[in-house]
Amino acid sequence: MKEFTVRVSPEQGNLTNAIEFIENRLTECKTGVKDRSKAVLLAEECLVELFKVTKENRPVIIRVKRFLGKTTITFMSESGNEVKAGTVNFNPDFDYYESAPNAEAAIRNMIINANSDIIRQSYRNGTNKIVITAGISSQKNLINVLFSMLLAVILCSFMRIALSGNICNAINEYVFMTIKTIFLNALKAVIAPLIFFSIAASVSSITDLSELGKIGVRVMGFYAMTTFVATIVAFTAYNIINPGTFNELSYMISVTQQVGEQETVSILDTIIGIVPDNFVGAFVDSATLQLIFLGILVGGVVPLMGEKTEKITFFISAANDVFLRVASTITKCLPIAVFAFIGSMVMTMDFHLIKTLLSLFFCILLGMIVMLVFYLTIVFIMTGSNPFDFFKNSVPAWLNAFALSSSSAAMPFTMDTCDKKLNISPKLYSFSIPLGATINMDGFVVVLTISTLFLAKVFGVELSGGEIVSLIVTIVLLSFGAPGIPGVSTICMSVLLMQFHVPMEALAIFIGIDAITDPLNTANNVFGDIVGTFCVGKRNGMMNNDYNR
Repeated sequence: MKEFTVRVSPEQGNLTNAIEFIENRLTECKTGVKDRSKAVLLAEECLVELFKVTKENRPVIIRVKRFLGKTTITFMSESGNEVKAGTVNFNPDFDYYESAPNAEAAIRNMIINANSDIIRQSYRNGTNKIVITAGISSQKNLINVLFSMLLAVILCSFMRIALSGNICNAINEYVFMTIKTIFLNALKAVIAPLIFFSIAASVSSITDLSELGKIGVRVMGFYAMTTFVATIVAFTAYNIINPGTFNELSYMISVTQQVGEQETVSILDTIIGIVPDNFVGAFVDSATLQLIFLGILVGGVVPLMGEKTEKITFFISAANDVFLRVASTITKCLPIAVFAFIGSMVMTMDFHLIKTLLSLFFCILLGMIVMLVFYLTIVFIMTGSNPFDFFKNSVPAWLNAFALSSSSAAMPFTMDTCDKKLNISPKLYSFSIPLGATINMDGFVVVLTISTLFLAKVFGVELSGGEIVSLIVTIVLLSFGAPGIPGVSTICMSVLLMQFHVPMEALAIFIGIDAITDPLNTANNVFGDIVGTFCVGKRNGMMNNDYNR
């Protein structure tokens, strides 16, 4: 945490010093240039208004604070009146603002109103308080989840030692289980429409593959190939390390969720079950493969609807945006849910579980390392380039993706690496990198595959051959159509747990592991995008300058 505070007297001559203080402190907090510029502009406008109403001989307190990836600027002053600028009820009469000072006030209020989403104002007990959100780190969600995990482990370990077993059980049942159930119910409610509209919107946006040209098809083919390899790598790594033992964590399952006798599902049953006999039934049952099939079917038919195509496409896209926003809102509660999940696990688990979780982590790590070796081998085979030189030139983008834990956030730096380090044509990487950030998620495939196999095993769920095929198909399709929102791994894992009847208590273990492996996952995804772009560019003459290293 970083915090800086200064007091300034409300005199116009001190405004420059105050703004300089804010700008310097935001720089120390590593706020992005764009966010910093906006925050400084808003701070100046807010200070002008505060200076007008602050009591004589009373200072304006300015505090710049960075905590858990969020940077804020707070202004406080004792005032006789509430600051009206930028409030909802402020409606400037433009006829009144004909003079320069009044026109300036109108512009100031419009600037503040335009950024009302990052400004909070309050007036209590004669004190005005304005808080500006200057920047939110792309790692904020990861930081919050890790903080919740650490807090839950420390606090619940202490309670387990200090309190009696009956009290611990009561806390687990009436507090943690309640939060867990509410969160999981909210996820279940949004999963079915989210999968359907996400897939339908993705498919309907690609009306004709020929529009992409030969290069586009080759890029997509490369991404599909590496995704298939990622599933093989995940299964191989899982069978080598073989983490956990069968039914090891069945004691974590609540009485009402005990796993019953599993019905054997053949490969033929899996294939037949992809096509639903009831459109609505697929949503009611949250049948993942059926929802994906319906999404592909509806999305593929949309371009054939003639003059109605545009309206239907708009509706599907709008519905997708709505459910993405709903899911994003739910996942904002993830730190609270993580605290409940981990807290419940600490209250009830045997401590040998740590050894089991470490074996899962090393299994995922092995899968990531094998994928990295595979990428470098492909570079050598397809282009003849030195894989070590290629990795040396690509490693800045790899490290950037690792630090940001977001393929989308890392995209500008990834493109810059393709341009300046690898000399790839902008015509290629401007298409392939955004596409890869959407559909090429090899790290995502490795994590979900290994985690699902592990969780099914330790919770006593046997997967038949048909269910293994279903697992592969589902994960690959989810990787292509996964919504680009924070917490998407949690949403996708809850889909898989429901599909294969694994108790939802397993989600607590996955959330903990995913928070740790997510940076590796993202770095793997981005590196796969770079490798695909480089190989296609090299083989099709789409390099700015010949890359012979």
